[in-house]
Amino acid sequence: MHKPITTNVELSPLDEKELVLRTQRGEADAFNPIVNKYRQKIFNLIYHRVNDRETAEDICQEVFLKAWKALPNFKGQSALYSWIYKIAINCIIDFYRKENKNYVVNLEDLPEYIDYIFHDVKEHSSLSQTLEKKEFEAIIGEAVRRLPPGQRRVFHLRYDEEMKIKDIALRLNRSEGTIKTHLHHAHQKLRDMLRPYLHNEHIGWLIT
Repeated sequence: MHKPITTNVELSPLDEKELVLRTQRGEADAFNPIVNKYRQKIFNLIYHRVNDRETAEDICQEVFLKAWKALPNFKGQSALYSWIYKIAINCIIDFYRKENKNYVVNLEDLPEYIDYIFHDVKEHSSLSQTLEKKEFEAIIGEAVRRLPPGQRRVFHLRYDEEMKIKDIALRLNRSEGTIKTHLHHAHQKLRDMLRPYLHNEHIGWLIT
């Protein structure tokens, strides 16, 4: 009988930051509340992509083990969940590679996957083994150039200059809500533009 998945627990950003710092100082028990908070979400992410509960549990365990070992290198430049999410996606890719299969990025993964491409592509060699990384980067670049000017500028500041939402808002003298709206619409437009590529179909808008 499978062990029940722990329900998400309440954990404020300040509490989470403190737990990260304590774990980085060598307090192993401080990592447990982080696992309790995110385990169900990460498990569900994996399960919906491998469609096998036992395999998903094994990968989920691997994800948090890797996260715990890598936490000393976590600089807090992204949300902790986004960082763990990237580890999970990489573990899924590794699983499919071992099965001699390719992992196709789901459309609902696209915003965080774009974040994964723009911020961490140099650190994940397994990605280049399953996706045509440079081709995908070039297509994303062309798709971004086709965004409306406001969306393109916000997207550039967020991903190329790696600015936080609040800092982009200050730079452009706009509200954080407006910046989030620009990013949301940019992600939607990019989903539509990149859908053919992710489904191995002809990209009608791409100039070759």
